Amino acid sequence: MLRLSGYWLYATSIIHVLVGLWLYAEPLSNIARSGFFNAVDPFCDRNTAFWFLMVVPLLFAMGQLCCWAQIQSITLPNFLGWCLLVTALVGIFLMPISGFWLLIPPSVLIIITSHQSKSNTTSISYKA
Repeated sequence: MLRLSGYWLYATSIIHVLVGLWLYAEPLSNIARSGFFNAVDPFCDRNTAFWFLMVVPLLFAMGQLCCWAQIQSITLPNFLGWCLLVTALVGIFLMPISGFWLLIPPSVLIIITSHQSKSNTTSISYKA
């Protein structure tokens, strides 16, 4: 299930890049024309474009972490799933028409996988 979460987060990050490049083409080209350094004013559309794309590496890295954990046969801590879920829910509450909905499935899968792992570990330790 962690690999599914990882692939879901990969897809979400790719969608985020594509949508960001499409929605924020003008602010991003303004950043490039300004020479990149110190080109993002906190009170303009460049700021929105910047933060929209800055989340992409974090989503991709979390997807890699999920896939890596599956390959290593380890479970991610459940707080990671809960943090992702709370982030999604706060984002949905503040901005219902957004991509925050896409964070719910991987966060729930991380929580379920962590819970199942704890149950399996507990039952194995009682058998010994």
